[in-house]
Amino acid sequence: MNKTTVGSSLAMAVLITGISFGAGLQTKNPYEGNQKMIKEGLKIYEFNCKSCHGEGAKGEICPDLTTKKKKYGNSDADLFDTIAKGKQGGMPNWDKTLGTEKIWKVIAYLRSIEK
Repeated sequence: MNKTTVGSSLAMAVLITGISFGAGLQTKNPYEGNQKMIKEGLKIYEFNCKSCHGEGAKGEICPDLTTKKKKYGNSDADLFDTIAKGKQGGMPNWDKTLGTEKIWKVIAYLRSIEK
């Protein structure tokens, strides 16, 4: 098999299976509903996110994160992508600072406070 065939096969597998290569190959938060991880996510949020997203993630400088409808998408994978890669116009990328595990913990916290 040549490189083109391998690349095409991989692209087809992604389309057929729906595998995402963002979020560490995960599209669903592994920590959802885990109270210990939610508490850890709160601590991470307080240290890294609160200055822009406010107390309780209700929004100050940046969007309110307690709503179910988010600015850049509502799925766990969308939230992971936004936090990891950032968004032009203000949201920095946190992938290297936090890493996959801490980002998922923050998302678990955010899901726990959605209205």
